[in-house]
Amino acid sequence: MCGIAGIYNFDKSKINPEITNIIKGSLGHRGPDFSKVEFYNDNVALIHTRLSIIDLDQRSNQPMDSKDKRYSIVFNGEIYNYKEIRKDLQEKGVTFWTDGDTEVLLEGYIYYGSKVLQLLRGQFAFAIYDSQEESFFLARDRVGIKPLYFSITNSSFIFSSELKAIEQSGITSFSPDLDSYVAYLRHLAVPTFQTGNKNISKLEPGQYLIFENDKKIIKNKYWDPFTFEVDEAITEDEALLKVEELLIESVKYRKVSDVEVGLFLSGGLDSSLIGKLMTNDNDSGIKSFNIDYEEHFEGYKGEVEEARFAASHIGVNLIEDKIQYADFKRIIDNYSFYQDDLVGDEVGIPLYFLGKSSNKNGIKVVQVGEGADELFYGYDHWLRFVKLNRFLRPITQSSSNLFQFSGHRSNMLSNILLNRTSFAGGALGFNLPEINNLLSDGISDEFNLVHFVDNKWNDYFSKKNAYLTKWMTLIDLQIRLPELLLMRMDKLVMQSSIEARVPFLDHKLIEFVLTIPEKIIFDRNKTKPLLKKVASKHIPNQIFNRNKQGFRAPVGEWIKKDENYFYEAILEFNNSTSLFDQKYLHQVISGQDFQKKWYLSNLAKWHLSRSKS
Repeated sequence: MCGIAGIYNFDKSKINPEITNIIKGSLGHRGPDFSKVEFYNDNVALIHTRLSIIDLDQRSNQPMDSKDKRYSIVFNGEIYNYKEIRKDLQEKGVTFWTDGDTEVLLEGYIYYGSKVLQLLRGQFAFAIYDSQEESFFLARDRVGIKPLYFSITNSSFIFSSELKAIEQSGITSFSPDLDSYVAYLRHLAVPTFQTGNKNISKLEPGQYLIFENDKKIIKNKYWDPFTFEVDEAITEDEALLKVEELLIESVKYRKVSDVEVGLFLSGGLDSSLIGKLMTNDNDSGIKSFNIDYEEHFEGYKGEVEEARFAASHIGVNLIEDKIQYADFKRIIDNYSFYQDDLVGDEVGIPLYFLGKSSNKNGIKVVQVGEGADELFYGYDHWLRFVKLNRFLRPITQSSSNLFQFSGHRSNMLSNILLNRTSFAGGALGFNLPEINNLLSDGISDEFNLVHFVDNKWNDYFSKKNAYLTKWMTLIDLQIRLPELLLMRMDKLVMQSSIEARVPFLDHKLIEFVLTIPEKIIFDRNKTKPLLKKVASKHIPNQIFNRNKQGFRAPVGEWIKKDENYFYEAILEFNNSTSLFDQKYLHQVISGQDFQKKWYLSNLAKWHLSRSKS
């Protein structure tokens, strides 16, 4: 895992080395083992900070050039099947001088071009510079596990693993994107290519980009989960065997490393199953990590007891740590900086401390259980959504003020009643009526992203063989996973130079799961029916039959300890942007929904940290 960046001054002006050093320094936490800036013809620079995981030898340092010096690569991520690809290329006459996956990726691109992406099994974001054509090829993995941002000015093309590295370079300025802000209020993240900064875009999951020297940009989607159709011929026995086979294979691939691999262990089904599969090769001494809270608040019970039980049964060592209010206060001023992109979920806080604990105990790589809930229907509110949609029809569309709903947990019902196409998944912040009331001028035509899900609904349900249950998974593969869960995982854990690997999001497993018939994978009365049957062969029933709590942080209780600190930022933000209606904003601030107060405070601090710099 690494940090990557590059600059191309297409006006042929010389790149200032001070700028490249600023970028390298900004990405230092992503790769503390080695860093380098390489210049090409004075107007092109590639930047890499390395976290050494596969082939620790310095020969695998980056930027890496091809043998003829025409192509140069900077790569963030892991290609788990690189040995298979390497063998295939060797049979075709390609020679190698390193033992790592970076050279395999570079040579694979030289031989196959963009088609190499179809061969890759892994998590990645990379850029390849072609000095002959003076062009760049950028690509991001299918699910969006690894981030990649870019910006184009009148004279430069710049890209990086992190938003803040581009912002700190001074090459492009900060311009708040209010459309993204409004989308964030709804989804706690920003869908599609947009970011909170108008001047910076992100490459979307499963997409590659070609930037040519005439400033022409070509973007292509090489993987789209919406293209996979249900196969009604699949039986339950076939599904169980195939899911188990693919998951075992995925976990094994994610053990490919020249350093020790650990585990984030909540004690629930997902992480416990992964942990058990990690020990199937008679691995002993695997380090697992759990975070608890010093104070126990109602509704925020820690999971350390469950983690201890799981650790004892799957045969891993459990390392426990605790977060205190003082820890939260210590990082909150820098939290938006650490989080980098506009993400509202407070779970980034315990993830940050899990990363710290892993680093302290000598672990660079961990496997995590992210993605299982979205693939295998692990949320109770998903079940309620399906049930309610069977009986309810929208009584109005878009942003009607006919009904007033309050409370975070009422969002699901209000969205179904007021706007049926809004899947009320876990990535829901404010519902549409609330957003309409909150905004000074309501939801205007300039705010397009807030209707992203609705437009996707129309596209999907115009097809034959469309299923509401599959719709939920597909939407979470579009927003919740890449822009929220995986983004917070990458940014907050990488603050401690820790690589997180996600076995449930192996693309081959995803592709198969999307073809499984609804009657096999979904049950209106219980969560994860298929995955639980798979898990029953590996872990005790007590682990997956306990009530699901979820990985949360008591931000509401922490806010109560110093409310003015958070409210000042919200008010300062609104004075700067005039985005919110003052009267309705005051209602939210003076109300009892502290979750929504956190979402607003997080947006405010993210904006202010950039507008003031």
